[in-house]
Amino acid sequence: GVSPTTPSILSDKTTICAGETAALTATGCNGSLKWSTNATGSVISVSSAGTYSVVCETICGVSPKSNEIVIGTGAKPAAPVISSNKNSLCNAETVTLSATGCSGSIKWSTGATTATITVSTAGSYTATCSNSCGESGASNVVVITTGTSPAAPVISSNKNSLCNAETATLSATGCSGSIKWSTNATGSSISVSTAGSYTATCSNSCGESGASNVVVITTGTSPAAPVISSNKNSLCNAETATLSATGCSGSIKWSTNATGSSISVSTAGSYTATCSNSCGESGASNVVVITTGTSPAAPVISSNKNSLCNGESATLTASGCTGSIKWSTNATGSSISVSTAGSYTATCSNSCGESGASNVVVITTGTSPAAPVISSNKNSLCNAETATLSAT
Repeated sequence: GVSPTTPSILSDKTTICAGETAALTATGCNGSLKWSTNATGSVISVSSAGTYSVVCETICGVSPKSNEIVIGTGAKPAAPVISSNKNSLCNAETVTLSATGCSGSIKWSTGATTATITVSTAGSYTATCSNSCGESGASNVVVITTGTSPAAPVISSNKNSLCNAETATLSATGCSGSIKWSTNATGSSISVSTAGSYTATCSNSCGESGASNVVVITTGTSPAAPVISSNKNSLCNAETATLSATGCSGSIKWSTNATGSSISVSTAGSYTATCSNSCGESGASNVVVITTGTSPAAPVISSNKNSLCNGESATLTASGCTGSIKWSTNATGSSISVSTAGSYTATCSNSCGESGASNVVVITTGTSPAAPVISSNKNSLCNAETATLSAT
């Protein structure tokens, strides 16, 4: 006989809710399975919380205990309680809604999922609490109302960079009241001639809005160099690479004399770009180097042993690959462990393709020999007789 192997177990779930069961499955046993519940068989169902394990038995003994699986129980949560720090909003205020009494995950009627949320619109708000056993009913309802305070206006400029004493016209829209600019000027549009960050507010009888979006006006300087990138840096088999330039609010010009925010290239080389606007041209961007590539050579594989006895494993190692290793077992990585006999190979892949198969490593398996059976042609000797013992 052979010594029993230690099994391993897994479960289809680790938490069970009312009326549910979990299926425990044991593998890797070369004999009979006996669970910590005294049940037998490779699969059992359990319906109560606890810590479960299994052993493997053969005529040669009992294996060590498997890994343990801990099963917990749960229940559907109660609805949370929600509250608000205010119930009426004015002047673009926001309100904070808070949910308590939930030990699971909160989901608001807005789709948000944190314990507190900020809202700025009128409406009726609720929340639910979820855990692995389900979702609660809806919480109490919090009703938020709004006043008639104005929304912040939206401002824009006819230009954002000023050259040679130019002026920019800032315009505000979306205000049914009075506009006040961050310069203290009033009116729906103003002219500015200095660099700065500009905002505006809208006021009516209910109050004043928050600040609008920010419009940044800069003085006319040459643009910054763009940032360029490539979707690939090595070209194989007549491939092309797409070079893209970002960070330019003007016109892009490439070192190939091409224009536009992206170009396609098919030859190796070092590429740059510049950005131009009405105030001048930037310096060169970062350099993107495109190279050609080739398919990789097959790796060389070796093993720390070629014959396995009594459940041993061998470590196969691949060398000579600067890309990704894939084994004939479909495993990946520079080394793998195997415990079964067979012929093993590996390939090496990079962006240009996959190599042919490596050299073959053959792994064989064996077992310790069984004891022989011996017999004798006689069991009692008289007067200097001899007996012949035979082993088979």
